[in-house]
Amino acid sequence: MVPPPLPSLEKTPWNAWWTLFWAVILFLVWQIVMGMGLGIALFINDASFLELAPAEIAGDFQAMAGDGDVVGLIAFVTIFFVCPACWLIARLRPGWSGWEYLGNSKTKWWHWPLWGAAILLCTFVFSGIAPYLGIDEPDESMVAMGKSTQYPILLFLGVAIGAPLIEEFIFRGILWRGWRASWMGLLGTLLLTSFFWAVLHVQYPPIIIAYIFCLGIVLGLAREITGNVWIPIWMHALNNGLATLSMLTLAD
Repeated sequence: MVPPPLPSLEKTPWNAWWTLFWAVILFLVWQIVMGMGLGIALFINDASFLELAPAEIAGDFQAMAGDGDVVGLIAFVTIFFVCPACWLIARLRPGWSGWEYLGNSKTKWWHWPLWGAAILLCTFVFSGIAPYLGIDEPDESMVAMGKSTQYPILLFLGVAIGAPLIEEFIFRGILWRGWRASWMGLLGTLLLTSFFWAVLHVQYPPIIIAYIFCLGIVLGLAREITGNVWIPIWMHALNNGLATLSMLTLAD
């Protein structure tokens, strides 16, 4: 079911670049809040870290960024900075409400289990072919993150709730609406949002990044067909929730 048409945006290259500009601003806000959170965590842990050499401070930041409890809590708190910023930017577009721009078309009840099943199918298929692609075990960073957490709920809040909300508001929200209504059309929007989202996960091996790109295509199709950003958020949360449980299981 294709959602009803909403106010149009001018299909010009200017609109596409302007959309990208706001997405970059949101990304910077996201990273600044995360960085400030890590800095506060370091200060609480040991205020004397400010007296260290720059290289040592960078090492402490990297170590703290691998702590599942800290990263999970900060990622969850970041929701309350990035998501309102997305809504505000969307609200500024003439003729749109914030939620209309991000995507809030009415959906059928069966869209939720249907698209949830689609993401589960993707996970099942990838798990089956992963060994043939040279991936015999989860990425080391995932295992280390799971082992570092003492309060699994914090890791779950950050990975399964914080990351899906922030990333989908930016990629299938701000970027999707602006690019979809520009000269780029559906194909360009689908490919570019999936590509940039995949590149965001550069810490993983190339095969996993390619899989994330494919997931982005599925999330984008869900966004296009339903007209509702909450459907890909639900799918993303389901995928990350399963990944979090895997991280915690392997950490035992």
